[in-house]
Amino acid sequence: MIGYVIGDNEMLTGFRLAGLEGTEAYSLDEVKHALDKTLARSDIAIIILSETLCRIPAIREQVDKIRQERVTPLIVELPSGRGSQAEMKLSEAISKILGIKL
Repeated sequence: MIGYVIGDNEMLTGFRLAGLEGTEAYSLDEVKHALDKTLARSDIAIIILSETLCRIPAIREQVDKIRQERVTPLIVELPSGRGSQAEMKLSEAISKILGIKL
């Protein structure tokens, strides 16, 4: 089981360096497509989603619905470099999620 990242280029670059796959997404359609594609995979245990994307009302609704209807995958919202919690370094977030020091 692996993790999958959906976010901006900066966020993806950091997680790719840690060995995770991901999709760069900015618009509602891009995020919905990425979520649908990721949910169809049985090997994904964690979806790491940019908190900026979760502010889009339709995405927030979809994420909440997924959390209510499914046990897996776990969906984790993390600040991107442009998120409201931008003071948290991306490397710190990766270290906390994966349990590795970068």
